[in-house]
Amino acid sequence: MIRWNDNYITGIEKLDKEHQQLFQMADQVLNKLRERGDEANYRIFLVRETLTYITSYFERHAKAEEEYMRKIGYTGYTLHKMLHDEFCNIQLKKYQDIVKRGECSKEEIQDFVGSGIGWLLEHIATADMAIIGKGILAAPAKNSDFEARLEEKINTLLTASLNIAANAKIIGRSYQGEFLGKAVYQKMVYSLDSREITIVSGIESSFLLRVAEMIYGTEVKNEMDLILSSLQLFAANFWRSIGQHFAGSNTMMTMKSNSFIIAGLLSEELRKLKLTHSLLFASDMGKFFIAVNY
Repeated sequence: MIRWNDNYITGIEKLDKEHQQLFQMADQVLNKLRERGDEANYRIFLVRETLTYITSYFERHAKAEEEYMRKIGYTGYTLHKMLHDEFCNIQLKKYQDIVKRGECSKEEIQDFVGSGIGWLLEHIATADMAIIGKGILAAPAKNSDFEARLEEKINTLLTASLNIAANAKIIGRSYQGEFLGKAVYQKMVYSLDSREITIVSGIESSFLLRVAEMIYGTEVKNEMDLILSSLQLFAANFWRSIGQHFAGSNTMMTMKSNSFIIAGLLSEELRKLKLTHSLLFASDMGKFFIAVNY
């Protein structure tokens, strides 16, 4: 069962019900995938039918959410709508192309489920909560020190989106790609105003697996493609939310590219960037790092 928790409740009854319905849809698709995911004909049927339904449902949901924001005069409306449009025009479009192709691998359908859940978890915990004046995009930082604010925001977002008390703390301030053990590395490129911003991050696989089990249950252990797809989009939006807070701009950071990095190329990737911060964190769940060129 994909885990819903009370951190996702906005108090706006209609929107909360629709968010829960999106979770239920994802759970149903995941269960069907586990039952018949090895059947090629069934995979393309499942993606086609699910995509048709979820596209229509999400468009109605986004429209209702946007109407509510306009009604209350929400100042973050334009940026929030941009996130909805990005999901439709990039994520859903990706799978529409697969349907047109007429075939879908097991890895692709796991990516379909995983990326959708990753996007939804982060979006509700940040953008949707900001509508009601809660979450990291709405709350002022308690600390004036940059590093203390960053720790605070990361821990708040992990708690809000994944229900995890990670107690993350900075333990290194000039991380250059030193060995983390078994880990997953990711490179995300955004545009902000006229600038291009690159974020490179990495997370220990043990941390990632524990998070995946919290979201999907213990059955997920052998479904690494699903786990990685969830991580890829969740992390892309997670770090954008953190970055948006510190960038000091009213312009939304828009995604340009998002990819995984082979461990052996990590140090080279970091050397290419004119880094402003490259921080290593320890937490109760494991280690992770973020390197940025804001």
